[in-house]
Amino acid sequence: MWFNFAHLFSVSLLPLSTAWMAVSELAPQPVAFYAAVFFLVNATYICLIHELIDRAPADDVLPRERRIMHFRSITTLCVFAAAAVVALKYALLGLGNTELTLISPST
Repeated sequence: MWFNFAHLFSVSLLPLSTAWMAVSELAPQPVAFYAAVFFLVNATYICLIHELIDRAPADDVLPRERRIMHFRSITTLCVFAAAAVVALKYALLGLGNTELTLISPST
């Protein structure tokens, strides 16, 4: 239940970070904050999903699917963290990295 609250709180930061980024005309700190908010959203979502998956019977989620979910979640977490760091020096590159991660296909 607490992960759900944490996730909802982190999602509530998205309008703030988006507005700050727009007002600052893509200054490095707001773009890095935007990427950090997505890192936080993804981290809380991962915690929420892991809590739900761990409660499910082992037969409901195959081990291969668990490994794929784990790999994807860690990969996107690393990409958002890297985007936040890169955005401090190269704002547009950090923003592009964040956006490409968000629109990449999840096949």
